[in-house]
Amino acid sequence: MRFNLHFPLGYGTAKRPVPQKPLPQEFKLSVGSRDWASSPPLKSLLQILQLFSFNKLWPISAIGLFSLTLLISLFLSLQGPGSPAAQKPRILAFTALQRRRSEARNNLFAVNATSWARRELAPNIDVSPPLVWSPNGQRLAFVSGDTDIYTVNADGSRLTKQFAGDACKAANFEIAWFSNSQKLLFARYCNGYTSDTPGSQSLYTSDTSGIQGTKLVRNLEVGGYPPKTEISSQFYLSPDGQQVAFVKDKNIYKMNADGSGMTKLTKISGEYISGGSQLVWSPDSTKIAFLFGAYPKQQIYTINADGTNLKNLTNNPQNEVYKVNQFWSPDSSHIAYYYNKPGDLASEQQDIYLLDINRGTAKNLTQKPRNYGELSWSPDGKFIAFVAGEFNNQKLYTINADGNQLNQLAPRLEPSGISELAWSSDSQEIAFIYNEIQGDKSNLYVINRDGSALTKLTNDKDLNASSPVWQPQ
Repeated sequence: MRFNLHFPLGYGTAKRPVPQKPLPQEFKLSVGSRDWASSPPLKSLLQILQLFSFNKLWPISAIGLFSLTLLISLFLSLQGPGSPAAQKPRILAFTALQRRRSEARNNLFAVNATSWARRELAPNIDVSPPLVWSPNGQRLAFVSGDTDIYTVNADGSRLTKQFAGDACKAANFEIAWFSNSQKLLFARYCNGYTSDTPGSQSLYTSDTSGIQGTKLVRNLEVGGYPPKTEISSQFYLSPDGQQVAFVKDKNIYKMNADGSGMTKLTKISGEYISGGSQLVWSPDSTKIAFLFGAYPKQQIYTINADGTNLKNLTNNPQNEVYKVNQFWSPDSSHIAYYYNKPGDLASEQQDIYLLDINRGTAKNLTQKPRNYGELSWSPDGKFIAFVAGEFNNQKLYTINADGNQLNQLAPRLEPSGISELAWSSDSQEIAFIYNEIQGDKSNLYVINRDGSALTKLTNDKDLNASSPVWQPQ
């Protein structure tokens, strides 16, 4: 809604005409419009009163008094901290499978979670995960067709192909931005374990400014028959894009992003990635968490990126650590993980535990054995979001990091498949993918941390949404 209030200079009574003053010919106030943000607001209520020469508007009519009261009320409401125009846009990038004519393609969008306005960022390109924002939030890197890597500005400009690759079996990418938001480190894994022909693991750096282009750092063979021993895992990139960890000769190694400084971190050969487990960098890029031992009775360890301070954090051979991923807290001081009761092959007796890295202690957060999944820390480290329940019968929850105050979010949504939880950078909202029971499609939703303002951000043209990532603020 938008309306203008007009106040001619000659307003007054027949007996006491208002003298001409050097006032604006017309004072306009737009309500419910973004235009207010671009119009210079009045500095004080006194300025409004001065506009009317209040001491000379005697006797004032009822209409004039009403107009003044309305104007003051609007002024106070718009100047308050809750003005929608003052809110910074909250942008989510995501992909949506859409059918256009006879072709179905994953398209890339950026949507404002506040206004629902959306923009297509990469027309005519089939987009695949991962989607990774630069630290400054100005550019987005993504994969296309399991072969190429592109970057694009947040407004859809400067769409640039950074890398063009050949097709390979079971391709998988990992992408990390350097802290300067100008350079990419990415790894491409081509699986060779299911065939006689070895696969490959390649590491690249790419200068997105276009000055130095994309360079191959390392290309190593993996798998094949008999298996190659050159490398036995994918590359795991540190969050700051400076280091790479991997398993070689049954030990954990690390090297710099440019391929230099290869260092053997562990001293005992063993199973560091059995059962599908991974090497997981801490958010501050100073530690690596991993599982060690015979699956499923593995233990959670951490080690510093320089090879020092190896710790067994669980230290109980009877434990079965389900869900081989570990989830670091944003401050790199804790790890959340699932714990399976021994013998629970159906994963119905899990609990979520929290490890204190410094103290070496573990705490049961949920204390309600059931099936858990999709753990996601809030950026401020105060909350953990997760889903609970069997596949297609899941509900969304948050719990305080101290284990208190378990809250169910979006209870009006029927239990269904919920995945890809993503916190906004201010820890106030959670985006997630919800499988619609009716319609056989998935949609993107966003909800406030307190459970209010559940909003569907996709439309009828979006057959299946995926990969939501919030723009850093």
